[in-house]
Amino acid sequence: MEKIQKPKNNQISIYIILSSLIYAVCLVVIKKMDPSKTLGIMISLIPTITFILFIKNFIKNINLMDEVEKRIQLEATVWAFCLGLLFLMTLSLLDTVVTLKKEHWDISFIIPFFFIFHALGTMITRRKYNQL
Repeated sequence: MEKIQKPKNNQISIYIILSSLIYAVCLVVIKKMDPSKTLGIMISLIPTITFILFIKNFIKNINLMDEVEKRIQLEATVWAFCLGLLFLMTLSLLDTVVTLKKEHWDISFIIPFFFIFHALGTMITRRKYNQL
């Protein structure tokens, strides 16, 4: 019988922190320095590399999880997706009625909410399976 390996959560945490920091730095550089279009596009693609590494390792670690943990992650992702759609739908409807100021509601502001929604979904699902 093959022993189930435990996922390396600290490695995933390192990738998500690294990806978030690089995203934040690139966002500040683009907003403050106003680079040329070509340089701006190149800077915009830098966080993509670290986020792809995060996704790759996250999926690899899901394959190492037991069935309950896989189910928790799946349900947390469903929660995050549904809450994200609800959030975007509400913002778009609000924007048609009351024009939202771009400084307060641009896409770079919305992205962190998806991580919050996944964390919320994880908490809800862990409580459901008594895995807190």
